[in-house]
Amino acid sequence: MTSMGEPDATDLFAPWEGWIDSWETFQQEVNRLTSTYSNERFVWRGHANARWGLRSSLDRALTTQLDRPPTEDDLVAAEKRLLHLARIEWRLDGIPALQLFAQMQHVGVPTRLLDVTFNPLIAAWFAVARDPINDEDPARLLVFTDSNRPLQLNTNWNSNTPRWHRLTDETSRRRVNWGTGLGRKIWRPPALHDRIPAQNAAFILDGAPIDALESGRTRPDGRSIWAAAELRRFASVPMRLAHVGEDRLPKKAPVFTYRISPGAKSEIREQLEERFGYRFATVYADIEGMAEYVKRWPEQLI
Repeated sequence: MTSMGEPDATDLFAPWEGWIDSWETFQQEVNRLTSTYSNERFVWRGHANARWGLRSSLDRALTTQLDRPPTEDDLVAAEKRLLHLARIEWRLDGIPALQLFAQMQHVGVPTRLLDVTFNPLIAAWFAVARDPINDEDPARLLVFTDSNRPLQLNTNWNSNTPRWHRLTDETSRRRVNWGTGLGRKIWRPPALHDRIPAQNAAFILDGAPIDALESGRTRPDGRSIWAAAELRRFASVPMRLAHVGEDRLPKKAPVFTYRISPGAKSEIREQLEERFGYRFATVYADIEGMAEYVKRWPEQLI
């Protein structure tokens, strides 16, 4: 377990990760990836600790309550309760479900949405930003291909009932690739808050993993796959981890990952903040961001 009580995902990522140990190698790896797959679009996510998995806030909250990773049925049941609370108790009726989830995500209500950005520099900032708890630990970058048709708030997605709530069993979910990775959606939401355009933000939307994952090397127990139930300990959505340079990417939700050494964090952070202007005030570009900044670093008041 990590210092935050998260399952340690090192064994999941290690066979697939590239290494970044300086600002120079960060630039080289970004250029190598984007030039190798020049026809692909990517979204990026940064973790301050390389041992963290890819888990949504709703996944983590339910794991705490259930003492096990949630299934898709658990996630849907929790979302129904959240929508009921929002619309009945908090009088937020009349807002389509997906937009309501985006607003919940902004203020810290747990949702299945996974934050990503179209800007690798912003993802790197999240990975290396000043953090006394994780500054001495390696960080992680995760990179997702954005190959499917963009999610748009049309009649299919902009309804009061989330589209995936109509899928009531694994058979119906597989039929539309919900939870397999083939149907993964990248949603660029409306600018509901100032920080969404400031972060060039998007959300990953998919079901809980229902397929096994190749491990990349033989595990200590002799197996070469992660069963779907095991994968859900570390990931809220399907992943097919890949190495840069592979001739053919996995069809189902290819993901690349990089480990950033602790010694490189301060150098990369300085470049991002001083040369490119990515700092707390520009990434969290709203009054709530200022409140969080002063809460974290009260010494700025004197």
